[in-house]
Amino acid sequence: MRAICGSLIAMLTSVTPLAAQVRADPGVVIGNRVAVRVNVTLADEETPYSPVRGLTLAFTRPSSDTVRGRTDEAGVVTVLLPPGNYTVSAPSPTLWKGTYYTWTVPISVQADMHAIELNRVNAKVDRSGSRMATAPAPQRVQSSGDVGSSRATPAGSTGSSASEGTIRWLSMEVGGEGGLTRTDDGGNSDPGYGGAGAFVGGLGPVALALGYRYTRIRFGDDVDPGSMRGATAEVRYHLRPGSAPIRPYVGALAEVGKWYGSETLGQDDGSTMRMFGGTFGAQFGLATSVRLHVAAIVAGTNIKTGIVGENNNGLFATGNIGLTFDIFSPAR
Repeated sequence: MRAICGSLIAMLTSVTPLAAQVRADPGVVIGNRVAVRVNVTLADEETPYSPVRGLTLAFTRPSSDTVRGRTDEAGVVTVLLPPGNYTVSAPSPTLWKGTYYTWTVPISVQADMHAIELNRVNAKVDRSGSRMATAPAPQRVQSSGDVGSSRATPAGSTGSSASEGTIRWLSMEVGGEGGLTRTDDGGNSDPGYGGAGAFVGGLGPVALALGYRYTRIRFGDDVDPGSMRGATAEVRYHLRPGSAPIRPYVGALAEVGKWYGSETLGQDDGSTMRMFGGTFGAQFGLATSVRLHVAAIVAGTNIKTGIVGENNNGLFATGNIGLTFDIFSPAR
């Protein structure tokens, strides 16, 4: 009986510290615990991105059980921990290109924290049987400059991912929009509606969105509608971390395309259209890889007809609501 009881206690002791990986954005509070995400990657000039798969990580703090998790195919592990100061470590070294890497990094677990980066910069390496640290371990893993992605860079490794040439995240946005347009300085504002889509790639707080917009303009019941359609390019700056539940941004937008006026008025000649203005938007976290996206756009327009020297300047203002889908984001 004692042997059986001892075996059961041993099994419970070994199982309790293990934590099943969860799917939640880093820094999200669930109950009285915080979602902690760790990205483990290695890189050099020949290999800009190599996730460390199947690596067991231990999260320890004084007077508390050790929680363990294992990285998935993207080199990512997410666990739920009570707030406090921890040390995340790899009990077993990882062999990569003939060199062994291991990590022992102190972290601060708190709401709205960034993801934690374990990479070559904050690793301890072993090439000839003796361990030496390539960089001092940071005191905190959050980086206030890492916005637009949930991959935070530990102190002392700022700019390392950029030097490795990796895109932090890539997503796709689709949505519908409605607003007002004015095709000339003295004309009335006409209602318009349509849709837009874009691919968005981000590195730190800066993102570039390339897409396409179609807007249908209604001039009245007795006049055929017109339309604006063209390719868009937008540079964004995110104001809050990618792990925050609400992620606002500001941006500058440019669009080049065609203006098709009303057939009733004989204007359907596919005139050249240019647009430039500003945007303000925000993303709201719905799930790990899907977010609600809302934005407002105000831009000036210039329509150049086939007649030489004839230009119409106007105004374009619209609100957009849609969804953002992650395509590539190893930090999420």
